[in-house]
Amino acid sequence: MTQFGPMEIGLYVAVGIAVICFILFLVALNRKKKAQQRIETQYKEKEEKLTQSHHEALEKVRIEKKKVETKHKEDYETMVASKDREIDALKVFSKNNSEYVTDMRLIGIRERLVREKRIRPEDMHIMANIFMPTNDLDNITRISHLVLTRTGLYIIDSQLLKGHVYQGISRNQFVDNPMMEQVFKTLQLDETTPQTIVLDESEDNDRKLSIVDYSEQIEHLEAVAEKLQRQLNNKYTPTPILYFNPKQDGDVTLSSYAPQSTTKVLVGPEQLDEFFNKYVFHGRIQYDVNELQAIMEEIESYN
Repeated sequence: MTQFGPMEIGLYVAVGIAVICFILFLVALNRKKKAQQRIETQYKEKEEKLTQSHHEALEKVRIEKKKVETKHKEDYETMVASKDREIDALKVFSKNNSEYVTDMRLIGIRERLVREKRIRPEDMHIMANIFMPTNDLDNITRISHLVLTRTGLYIIDSQLLKGHVYQGISRNQFVDNPMMEQVFKTLQLDETTPQTIVLDESEDNDRKLSIVDYSEQIEHLEAVAEKLQRQLNNKYTPTPILYFNPKQDGDVTLSSYAPQSTTKVLVGPEQLDEFFNKYVFHGRIQYDVNELQAIMEEIESYN
């Protein structure tokens, strides 16, 4: 029998211990790997659950948003349809006697100028009761009359009147018109700024006079002219005209004290006829007939 010395025995013991340690290491490594795999599996399952939950939440939000958008769209379309009906009704019923008479006078002026061969039919167009496009359905801009000529565009607001028009009156005329000083105070008008004031006589038995300040109406007309210029992207601003139709021949008189501003103030058919006779025939050319036709077609597209 072989006898092992102390050194050999020690070597065998060391090898045995090393083998045991290696086995223990492999076991621990295997356990660690399984634990890591288990953790990764749990993390992946958790991640998938969170992802699915997130997608479900997003889908729910998307569906709710779609429902809200659909309802808003339906409400908007309902509102637009309602406003369209209101506009159509306005187009039918908004003309008053003064506007109708003004339409007839403008058509008569055009026919006379064509008949006298001072213009061609395509040199002058008359449009009535038109509306400007807007995103604000509660603030619709209406134009009573629009005259398109080669010498420019003319926006006309007509009023039926029996009375007197003071155009461009200010405190400089108070000496000759002492009543107007009290009118300015009552209406709280700026005495230093020329105003357009109208004395309108009622048709009832009392024949009372009402005093109307048209200065704000003139400012509105000028704002509409600028708005139309921007809408059409034109080089030239339309000329605003405040026209007073007499209820009966000779019912309207005018006192003009200052040069007219951007807005022209005209009274009676004679002045209206004289104005277009002068400016349509003798004015500076701004548009050719093709441009006039294009402008008219664009305006018609709004209506």
